[in-house]
Amino acid sequence: MSRYEGENMDRILPDLAEGEKEHILVTHDKCIFYSNDGQCEIDGRLKLKPTDIEQYPTVLAEACEYLEPGKDREGYWIAENVLNQIKTKAILIFEILYPNCIGVFAFDNSSNHAIFAKDALVSKRMNLNSGGLQPKMHDTY
Repeated sequence: MSRYEGENMDRILPDLAEGEKEHILVTHDKCIFYSNDGQCEIDGRLKLKPTDIEQYPTVLAEACEYLEPGKDREGYWIAENVLNQIKTKAILIFEILYPNCIGVFAFDNSSNHAIFAKDALVSKRMNLNSGGLQPKMHDTY
């Protein structure tokens, strides 16, 4: 992974052996803005350049998701939204922008990022007493 040093945060590339790929950290954050919040500048979005868009017309131009939160609107941002965003947008865009690199995706500590498969082995889904419905679970994702 590249590191940055000095007052100007100069990029220092890693020493890679033949066949090794650079790892790039990709972080996820969420923000909620309403129409009267004013303007906000966001830097470092995972999005394609115009030349990439022409070359890959089936890939969406950026990984951002827009949602009107609320019970009577588009609902709330949940773990399935994160998983879908990563699978259908972020990874595809990352692979176009950094074809010879490996993405290391990191998430904040929001509870909705702790997604499990529907049949994952999760102790709080187990019955404490005999009887009742016992979900079928397996021990891997």
